[in-house]
Amino acid sequence: MTTLAEIQKQLISTNFDAYIVTRNNLFLGQDILNEENKISELTGFDGSSGNLIIFRDKVFLLVDGRYELQAQNQVNKDIITVVCTRDSIGTWIQNNIETPTKFLYNSWCHSISEVDYWKRSLINHEFVDDKSDILGERVIKAEAEIFELEEQFCGITAEEKISYFTKFINDHHLDAYLICECDCVSWLMNLRSSLIKNTPIIRAFALVSAQGEVSLFVNDFSTLASELENYKGKNIGVAYNRTPKRIQFLMKDKHIWLNNINNPIIDWKSQKNPVEISGFKNAHIRDGLAVCKFLHWLENNNETIDELGVVNKLFEYRKQGKNFYSDSFDTIAAFASNGAIVHYHPSEKTNQQICGDSLLLIDSGAQYYDGTTDITRTIAIGTPSDEMKQNYTQVLKAHIAVASALFPQNTAGSAIDTLSRAQLWKLGQEYAHGTGHGVGHFLGVHEGPQSLSAKNNIPLKKDMVLSIEPGFYIENEYGIRLENLAIIENASTLYSENMLKFTPLTVVPFDNRLINKDMLSENEINWLNDYHKFVFETLSPLCDKELKIWLQKSCKMI
Repeated sequence: MTTLAEIQKQLISTNFDAYIVTRNNLFLGQDILNEENKISELTGFDGSSGNLIIFRDKVFLLVDGRYELQAQNQVNKDIITVVCTRDSIGTWIQNNIETPTKFLYNSWCHSISEVDYWKRSLINHEFVDDKSDILGERVIKAEAEIFELEEQFCGITAEEKISYFTKFINDHHLDAYLICECDCVSWLMNLRSSLIKNTPIIRAFALVSAQGEVSLFVNDFSTLASELENYKGKNIGVAYNRTPKRIQFLMKDKHIWLNNINNPIIDWKSQKNPVEISGFKNAHIRDGLAVCKFLHWLENNNETIDELGVVNKLFEYRKQGKNFYSDSFDTIAAFASNGAIVHYHPSEKTNQQICGDSLLLIDSGAQYYDGTTDITRTIAIGTPSDEMKQNYTQVLKAHIAVASALFPQNTAGSAIDTLSRAQLWKLGQEYAHGTGHGVGHFLGVHEGPQSLSAKNNIPLKKDMVLSIEPGFYIENEYGIRLENLAIIENASTLYSENMLKFTPLTVVPFDNRLINKDMLSENEINWLNDYHKFVFETLSPLCDKELKIWLQKSCKMI
């Protein structure tokens, strides 16, 4: 196991000033195995996002607002300075490092676009590829089951998808296209894998020829170099912002012309087809029933359970559902002060008993063969304070502001993000995470390009699935987050038929014990009552007598 001190010694002996470490490996932006997480290995921080810059005499861990508290709790602050920032690596260096610096980096772990930006904009600094890989192996060659997703779930055969992609290649006068995005390869080939816990993507690159021949590269990337021998002097398309810089070096050595062309699959898979949409709806009904069974059980057992018990019990209910595959991420069960840590996950060390008067935040989801779910509910435990009710209701207002919005086609996600935040800004409140993320179909629960966040300008389109999840957090006290998944549909209005709206997929009531009705407008009350009517009418035929009584109480009109 490599240590920070060992890397710092190597920097001195090799005459470099700093090493840039990203959580990525060559599968940029995808989930990784725990054994591949170099940031966790070096610092103890195990969040799903972060970058590390190791200097000879100091170390900076760059995290966004979701992980500020978690990082502070997990790292040795005598050695590592935690920096909460939304800046990219390059922007942070530009704004904070004035002295000319010689950086090492691993070109497998950074995109062509990212490295080109460094070299173009940070001309006072030098960036050198670590060809000796002093951090060690970044990809573990683990055994995994690879399986085909049946057409009844995905709706379109791999042959059809490849034909669309081949047309794209020929329209751009290319000889081939190299896909480096694992979720795109998985979608194109209708293949899934058991390798990554809770994310059933197949980790592979795909080289697709103009004739529709597909070569997959899963573990042995030396075979990629051999395959490229056939393309000397020819044109291959790649997406510079999603392709490792090392690929560009490799193709240059092979005298291949590289064309920077965005991968169309990213947009194709963001708009779900009719079979996928039907699957999403059915999966959410089963998931909603499981979550309601759990919430009903919790109401009668919350003084005999802890956070880890919540995780296990919720999984127990979910796995009974038809087409269940796995959780879609590790469940967040955060009671009281733990709820203020945005991406908290309970462990034996941090596990809290659920008792007293506070709030329990549960963020969870599941992978079903026909759809993916993600839901957050904040639950009253004991007797919540008036302040808790006020803050809960304000977050609910922020959720409704998005969930009830009408907006023109191609509106940017950043504009919708503002609708939510404005409700909290009125009280001087804010949350340090996005309002919503895109969701894949039995792929990644977090999937772009669309999101509801301040910097996302991707146009929102019909049949996209996103989360809506505003929040509010008080350090050392509690956290509140309310999340539904929703699909974008057409909305006809008096003056235009070219509008869009969110239609909820999630089928679980909000906790009416925490709602201050006096804070809600008439339109907000109507939205909430309509939503709870939808939940009750959808789930009640599937409930036994006792659960139906609980559901009726939970969905009562206010």
